[in-house]
Amino acid sequence: MDDQDIVEMVEKVDANKDGLIDLDEFYELCHSFLGIENIVSEEENGQEKDLKDAFDVFDYDKDGLISEEELSKVLSSLGLNQGNKLDDCKEMIRNVDVDGDGMVNFDEFKKMMRAGGRLIAIS
Repeated sequence: MDDQDIVEMVEKVDANKDGLIDLDEFYELCHSFLGIENIVSEEENGQEKDLKDAFDVFDYDKDGLISEEELSKVLSSLGLNQGNKLDDCKEMIRNVDVDGDGMVNFDEFKKMMRAGGRLIAIS
């Protein structure tokens, strides 16, 4: 790039006209010139698919919800003792269940996973 191109680029993204590019302006510059939004979208789509695949393991009847019984069935099949007690499964679900319906939907599952939480306690 020649000097004039750089000056024009700075003027284009310098929203507050202070002659400098601050962090927010730099972010916008990257998005507009480098197409970063496409890279971020692809990454998020990949993570979304991975989360959906993990959710589907627990959503045994494929109704879009993880119930106490489904959680129990999966945990038992994995040989985890928590699966043998419905009260334990109910407590695990209660810790994640934001809308209070007694089940875990995909959005609740995503929030839990992105926050670094676990549906089951590891002991």
